[in-house]
Amino acid sequence: MAFLEVRQLKKSFDTLPVLRGVSFTVEQGDVIAIIGPSGSGKSTLLRCLIDLETVDEGTVTIGGEPFITNGQYPIPRHRRALSGRMGMVFQSFNLFPHMTVRQNLIEPYRMTTPGATDGEEKCRRLLEKVGLWDKADVYPSKLSGGQKQRVAIARALMKSPELMLFDEPTSALDPQLTGEVLSIMRQLAQEHMTMLVVTHEMSFAQDAATQVLFMKDGLIAEAGPPPVIFTRPQNPETAAFLGTAAR
Repeated sequence: MAFLEVRQLKKSFDTLPVLRGVSFTVEQGDVIAIIGPSGSGKSTLLRCLIDLETVDEGTVTIGGEPFITNGQYPIPRHRRALSGRMGMVFQSFNLFPHMTVRQNLIEPYRMTTPGATDGEEKCRRLLEKVGLWDKADVYPSKLSGGQKQRVAIARALMKSPELMLFDEPTSALDPQLTGEVLSIMRQLAQEHMTMLVVTHEMSFAQDAATQVLFMKDGLIAEAGPPPVIFTRPQNPETAAFLGTAAR
């Protein structure tokens, strides 16, 4: 059974349609790269899935449970529980500047996990995983962009999500720092973490993804495994986009 099923998802801002009927499935262990030009609805799609935006129409099931049914949501407690099965990493880090790295991981975890007593242990393990345990008591202002994004990944992993959403996590980084973040994401992929990644990093989409979705004008214009999408795209718009991205 698919972990995530999305059917005919639609979202408009005022009179501007941003998602115009998006459908796809995510199996456990999938790494799905979402590519496409700016303004195609990629980031809005992730924000709708994790309930930062409400949809107008469509159906979403998470782990076989209905999250959105024909545009309608369940009661708030159930809604929070379902969206809480996912974690998200944003392009702009979104760390709390007045908190140390350790506090950025532990405080949100304690707020969303009542009664949790394993915060310190999980914090250390995850900061070691992303190579930043030595920065535990440092404030975000003292970190490089790549370090901030690695902290953001560790923070999202604190609640042991079943699906990780990444919204262009390297778009604000220079090439060297981009490599730091992509290395952690590749490690997660090798560990079979289920991931949905909006990215402009074609190398990551080619060598780490199990499936690629090409979005254009609020729709999935083409979907398939990386070898097909990158070498034998069926849609001329996919081919044109990849040709531009390669230059």
